[in-house]
Amino acid sequence: MRAGVTVNIPKIRYNADIIIRTCAEKGIDVAAVTKMHSADAKISKALTDSGIKYLADSRIENLKKLKEENIPAERWLMRITAPSIVKEVVEYSDLSFQSELSTVRLIDDECHRIGRNHKIMLMWDLGDLREGYFETEDILSAVRAIDKMDGVILSGLGTNLSCYGGVKPTYKNLSRLVEVAGMIENETGKKLEHISGGNSTSYSLLLAGNMPEGITNLRIGDTFYFGRNMQERVYLDYMHNDCFVLTGEVVEIKTKPSVPIGERGYAALNSLPEFEDKGDIVRAIISVGKQDIDLDMSPLEDGIQILGASSDHLICDITNAERKISVGDKISFNMLYTATMRSFTSKYIDKYYIE
Repeated sequence: MRAGVTVNIPKIRYNADIIIRTCAEKGIDVAAVTKMHSADAKISKALTDSGIKYLADSRIENLKKLKEENIPAERWLMRITAPSIVKEVVEYSDLSFQSELSTVRLIDDECHRIGRNHKIMLMWDLGDLREGYFETEDILSAVRAIDKMDGVILSGLGTNLSCYGGVKPTYKNLSRLVEVAGMIENETGKKLEHISGGNSTSYSLLLAGNMPEGITNLRIGDTFYFGRNMQERVYLDYMHNDCFVLTGEVVEIKTKPSVPIGERGYAALNSLPEFEDKGDIVRAIISVGKQDIDLDMSPLEDGIQILGASSDHLICDITNAERKISVGDKISFNMLYTATMRSFTSKYIDKYYIE
């Protein structure tokens, strides 16, 4: 048996219902981020069934899949467009995030070529120092140029926080986003369809009651799938956090020392591991590794501890496991974002659905 991930569709839909309702009470609509699960058709359909109108992804291949699966939602490309894929961006996305006027001009040219309009969201950098315009005059100059185009439609202003620099969304910095959006609207005389205030960490700001007036959209992924307050990295007790469960097969059980023997250097994947000396322990090897998952997951059974992993093997301490575990038995783990993302990218992990 290959390792597999079980996806609980009703639990994801339950989380989505709560998030959509909470945001709607503040006049905010939601784009569901699908990149973690590679725009899986069953999960994406569950989100749209809950009322999601926008599906956002960073890979044009995933948006192409959503289009081919006829998932009923507007498709957003969140990653800044590479000039080399402009044709695909216009074909497979309805809206794309932009921060370079030269690329917007290419998109406008492609729109003219095929007789189609394409919506863009300009990105504004609030200090996280990833993508986006940083100077007011620069973005207003771009807006003036875009306003003269008739293939491209300026649909919104967005920002990204808590990704590269770890900068938290706050009332102060998101108020600045609203302020810049107002400048753009004054410049064009047109109301922006979206003022997008970030991701799941911004949803945590909304829960705290500190979201400024004027934010009209959030792009949410993690909280849909794991029910977490992403600013504090804690679970919300009224949401499901076990929507994705990995199950792998035990291929070896041996009692060995807890600390490797001999002169040590780098281990697999450029790691420099450290070890706690607990004497001899019972170690189980499970047939899955970092090529397929990450270690941000936790065993569902008490008494089992993840020790580490190489590309192909996950090693656990089962000394204090509540049951006797044998070779061929299965051990399951509650997954978080990076582990789940890798599993959906891996062709070696099977997918199962509770529908």
